[in-house]
Amino acid sequence: MNNEEQTENRKGQGTDHENQTAQENAAQGARPVRPVRRKGIIESIWDFFASVPVGITIIALLTVGSTLGTIYPQENAIPSPNPEFYYFDTYGKLGEIYFRLGLSHTYTTWWYLTLVLLLAISLVIVSIDRGVPLYKSLKNQPVARKVLAIRGDRLYASKEAAGEEEMNRLGEALKKRRYKIRTEQGALLAEKGRLPRFGAYVIHIGLLIIIAGVFTRLIPGWYYTDMVWIKEGERVPVKELGFSLQNNGFELEYYDQQQTRVKKYETDVAVYEGDQEVAIKHLIVNDPLIYENTYIFQNSFDPSPMFKDGEIQLLDKATQKPLGTFHFDFEDPQPEYKVGDYTLKVVNYYPDIRVDKDMGIYTNSREPYNPGIQFDISGPGFAEPSRQWMMPMAPFVEQMLGAEYKFSLKFQQVDVFHMTGLKLNRDLGIPIVYTGCGVTLWGLVLVFYFQHRRVWARLEDGVLHVGGHTNKNWLGMNKEFNRALSVIDVEPVKFKKK
Repeated sequence: MNNEEQTENRKGQGTDHENQTAQENAAQGARPVRPVRRKGIIESIWDFFASVPVGITIIALLTVGSTLGTIYPQENAIPSPNPEFYYFDTYGKLGEIYFRLGLSHTYTTWWYLTLVLLLAISLVIVSIDRGVPLYKSLKNQPVARKVLAIRGDRLYASKEAAGEEEMNRLGEALKKRRYKIRTEQGALLAEKGRLPRFGAYVIHIGLLIIIAGVFTRLIPGWYYTDMVWIKEGERVPVKELGFSLQNNGFELEYYDQQQTRVKKYETDVAVYEGDQEVAIKHLIVNDPLIYENTYIFQNSFDPSPMFKDGEIQLLDKATQKPLGTFHFDFEDPQPEYKVGDYTLKVVNYYPDIRVDKDMGIYTNSREPYNPGIQFDISGPGFAEPSRQWMMPMAPFVEQMLGAEYKFSLKFQQVDVFHMTGLKLNRDLGIPIVYTGCGVTLWGLVLVFYFQHRRVWARLEDGVLHVGGHTNKNWLGMNKEFNRALSVIDVEPVKFKKK
């Protein structure tokens, strides 16, 4: 006998044994054992997201994530063009860790958006899983309800020696109170406020619309938010939005001479598409320029002025005799300058110089906040060039390094400028979010301020049995129930306690 025949015999023996067991169980009056049906993958996923604990867990995780995003300001709200430096400088090591973990842009991270998507899936499945059966049960509810069930209602009354006339009068009274009436032979069902039973699902729909509005941010061109820092006279392209911004002038005023309390800061801004100016406005706080659904706000400014250019005078240090002047552009310095009989060659230029005993000399940024210039000065009477520093914002360092300097370098005139911080916001999904908020509020009103009320009446053996039910506000239902009963001369009743 080959292997296949042995296998078939074993299958046949197993089947005979199962049949015999089933027959014995049947003979003994036992219920047949039903095989356990395994759930498919789709059904398992459905049951998982339909679970209330799963939904609560997702909401809890979203709450934790949202809280993490509020520990420090998000990147798009900080008053600095250098986020990494800002978080460390303002909040110390914890701020640096916050930035490194990506929490400075929490609400656009993949894990946060994934949680929002999982919440949306849960809302859809829960709404279908519970809402559809509720709709079917209400649609198919019987008019001719059994008397035993009516007598078990929390609101119940009866009238002896009643007939169709009393039931019709009861129906008319309820109809005047905006109940919808359905009748069958010897039975009546009056109902109003069915929609509030679906209030929770209306809230779900509103939340799903809000989530859809949030995910429109992933559509290119629909969402943009950022801080743009522009020097006076500079034009900065905003590639994501297809236009450029130019700072045509910045005004800064203080309340006090010590410049500790800012009175106002305003910018003359122009919008360019290519080389064509398409919009201009004098921006003040809370009065934005709106261009192509983009709001351009005056948001901040850099409190530290930057050096633009100036006239520098060269003097003999011993006699303080002027030897000449030259023009220095701090954004575009020349390799060397001719001053009378002297030549000044730029050896090193640090726009924002820092001197540290461990790190040496370096620049903290590319912007000329605190320039440091090292010159080689050559001229008549010098076999070798004289090397020296000029640090207008740190003269004490210059003097410390320049004990043997043969020349002095001083400003005759200097122009400084500020950098303005403009906040750009474009969010085409906002109308969708507002719509979702409106739907959610409507659902909340349905849930908390309206009730689903039903009254059943049934004639049996000359007795009119009347029962009432509501999903909430039993006191209000009790009053309405008694007013309806008064037309058929039935004494007021009180609802039963649970």
